[in-house]
Amino acid sequence: MTAHIIGGLTVDLHDGPIRTEYSRSHFDGKPAARLVIGQGSNSIAIAVSSSPAETLDQLLEAVSELRAWTATQQLVKRLPEVA
Repeated sequence: MTAHIIGGLTVDLHDGPIRTEYSRSHFDGKPAARLVIGQGSNSIAIAVSSSPAETLDQLLEAVSELRAWTATQQLVKRLPEVA
């Protein structure tokens, strides 16, 4: 199974908020879990209810890589500019 992308989009994370939500599916009543970025009408949810553990591990790894990249960028900003 591959990710089901419903329309392409980009979300600028800024300072979140990021949260998890657990409920029952509106479609079939089964338990549902989502990663939600933003709030109210300015939010996006990533459904993970049917995701295998390996896919969630990939998400965790990707977030770790992004965290390392942003830390590197902060260090680069502190370096003096060279003419």
